[in-house]
Amino acid sequence: MLLKAALVPWDTEIFNYPVAQIERFKILDHDQLLADYTEFESWRDDQQCRLISCRLEQDDLYESMFLEGKGFRFIETVLHPILENLSLLNISNQGLIIMPAVELDLPILQKIAESAFRNERFHIDPRIDSRFGDLRYSRWVMNTLKHPKQRLLKILDNEIIVGLFIIEVINDACVYWHLTAISPEHQGKGYGRRTWLAMLLYHKENGYISVKTTISARNIAVLNLYSSLNFRFLPPEMTFHWKSE
Repeated sequence: MLLKAALVPWDTEIFNYPVAQIERFKILDHDQLLADYTEFESWRDDQQCRLISCRLEQDDLYESMFLEGKGFRFIETVLHPILENLSLLNISNQGLIIMPAVELDLPILQKIAESAFRNERFHIDPRIDSRFGDLRYSRWVMNTLKHPKQRLLKILDNEIIVGLFIIEVINDACVYWHLTAISPEHQGKGYGRRTWLAMLLYHKENGYISVKTTISARNIAVLNLYSSLNFRFLPPEMTFHWKSE
């Protein structure tokens, strides 16, 4: 069995108890399986973990059944949209301004992050208080200003902040969207499509060729948005949570 796990310090800080993540799990040797997993459980108990997440590829059904037998519960399916050949796209100006955020923007952007997400794993797992999910995204926005790789962008209509993006440059050709949100008060007014198009134009003008991201399959509105923008979808993954009583 190939199993790699580690504590997640930022989630541990938010939940105020040890939170871990299984970063890799693949059953290779069935005879050694139970012994190896017992070793993992010993590590889990030594660390006093109370919440552990694991993400598996869609075809890892044996691994998913094994984890469910050990108390893990399926939480969500995530999809990985990708859009390539940005240079070939004809994207019109959307009348929005995209700028790096500064510290003075944080109260507004953190408020957006605290209220814009309802479909991801920390909000839909009934065993977890959704306020932890709100705090998690708020802290993420705050910490990104000092992150060595991720960048926090604000989306403005005239002088009004209507949304945020946390992005990371993967290489000279590709950008990854970590966190994307429109302020709840501006949702349903056409800002979603305009903002996503504005971001694609922003990356195109900066010489990038492709954009990747991850979304919850539960978020039908965003799924339809990506489909309408001609993103294609890479193989999905399954997310599981183990939580102590």
